[in-house]
Amino acid sequence: MKLLIIFGARTQEIRLSTWDEWDFEQGFWTIPKSHSKTDAVIIRPIPVEIVSWLLELKSMSGNEYVLGELKSPEAVSVQGGKMWKRLDHKDKWTLHDLRRTLATKLNDLGVAPHVVEQLLGHSLGGVMAIYNRSQYLPEKKAALDLWLDRLDLLINPADNVLVMKQH
Repeated sequence: MKLLIIFGARTQEIRLSTWDEWDFEQGFWTIPKSHSKTDAVIIRPIPVEIVSWLLELKSMSGNEYVLGELKSPEAVSVQGGKMWKRLDHKDKWTLHDLRRTLATKLNDLGVAPHVVEQLLGHSLGGVMAIYNRSQYLPEKKAALDLWLDRLDLLINPADNVLVMKQH
């Protein structure tokens, strides 16, 4: 869940992810074509704030899979489909809604739509898709840093109010 929320990734990208996709030195998670719905490589910056958590997760995983084992699409779908109930939410939502939330909130925070689309692993439309091969890595990094700041504000509102009052 945490990876889905932070990266706006598809469940397939997380479910199939192996540690060799994660370059902690360069700071990038590279989703291979074979794990991508659009049959294209997706490169996402790894926010510095989550590197230690990811390395801890890696040490606990015991194998090549980020989730500790290869999960079936059905298992993820069943577990994800019940998440709203387990969290005692009134309104039903799906794991895919987490992608919509990231897209909407990043746009609300002023992130350019083409950067958000790149983070989601969507191809850019029209002539831009043909001529523009940029990965927008600095922009995606800035967007994810902004997103983590926003998530921190939502998760720890009392801590952030104290910090804001001190400045």
